[in-house]
Amino acid sequence: MKIKDILSEKEHDWQQDSPDFKTKQTGYNKETGQYTWDVKYTPLISLAENIEESYEDFKEVTRKYPQDEKLEQLFKVFSSFKRAYKMHINRKYAK
Repeated sequence: MKIKDILSEKEHDWQQDSPDFKTKQTGYNKETGQYTWDVKYTPLISLAENIEESYEDFKEVTRKYPQDEKLEQLFKVFSSFKRAYKMHINRKYAK
């Protein structure tokens, strides 16, 4: 084994590829030349996904109970929050 091979073993550590995720090479198939990777998403992405799922659930609830004015007001506030969060993330962290 060469020194450069020993030093390159560190590439199995997690690498921060972007603000959205980091990756780690987990394998290499010599026969096919295919690499396999693990991907971990940052909390920014998982939070955005959770907000989107909550938004869809909230929208469904407001459709189920259209007579509830307070629920409709809260949905509007949540919708504004969702847009503001998405805009902030896109402006600050998008490449």
